Amino acid sequence: MGMMLGSTRGLEMPNYAVVHKAVSYEVRRYAPSIVAECNFAKGGWGEGDDGSPFGVLARYIGVFGKPENLWQSNGGTAEPIAMTAPVIVTAPEPISMTAPVLVSPTQGDNAHTMAFVLPASRFQTVAAAPQPTDSRVTLRQLPERLQAVRTYSWNFRPDSAKEQLAALLADLQTDGWAVKHTAAGHPEWQAAGYNPPFALPFLKRNEVLVSVEEKPN
Repeated sequence: MGMMLGSTRGLEMPNYAVVHKAVSYEVRRYAPSIVAECNFAKGGWGEGDDGSPFGVLARYIGVFGKPENLWQSNGGTAEPIAMTAPVIVTAPEPISMTAPVLVSPTQGDNAHTMAFVLPASRFQTVAAAPQPTDSRVTLRQLPERLQAVRTYSWNFRPDSAKEQLAALLADLQTDGWAVKHTAAGHPEWQAAGYNPPFALPFLKRNEVLVSVEEKPN
């Protein structure tokens, strides 16, 4: 039953503390973490030719067999890494804060990426983590960060994430939270999916996360 429902019970998740709770979102302070990242293909997240990097990342941690990594702490051998939740997608696109929601691709921004968060209970630095043998996988340390998070259910798709993002941005503006922006002037945001695709849609947990500035007391 757990497999059919796509339960995340027992999976390690990123550490955070809730610093503000509103009706439709909460603001979390995330602890530093290590992520394994892989770019989508040119089509980007959700396109038919997006070259979904999930399989590449899954092979890095050893989901399908021998892990595609080398761990120096264990004599340079392959090291299985426990699956964690959520899977994070960074899709740098501008979002209109007025109705209707208008989304258009950007030029010159970073590529869309998918990331697995490595278990913080085992790996605190990039140097300490197993190194990928597939050049498409890179490791990166995320610093402590303050993010506003809106949770929603049903399928983990770009169109639904963008709708939820627009609602979150509007709420943050109303509540006086300053949103961080990329060099291109777009909000810094991510989408997070906690369940496998075969999980029942109404039981899925998804989130959109927006980086925000510290709010004066």
